[in-house]
Amino acid sequence: MTETKKRRQGQRGTTPKPICPKCGEYMRRMYAHESINGKRLYIGAGWACPSINCNHIIKDFAELENIEDEN
Repeated sequence: MTETKKRRQGQRGTTPKPICPKCGEYMRRMYAHESINGKRLYIGAGWACPSINCNHIIKDFAELENIEDEN
């Protein structure tokens, strides 16, 4: 019999969560609410430290789209 490698569940190639430079804990994802066409959406806004004593935040920089007005 040939032994096959057991397949693991989960995603591969994902980026790990960032670690807080002040206290060393894993940071949590922050979300912002936005309404588009009457639907409420959650949009990623950055990373925040879950510790009560730490207030470190890393914001995501969104790429602005060029909107051209048609006349």
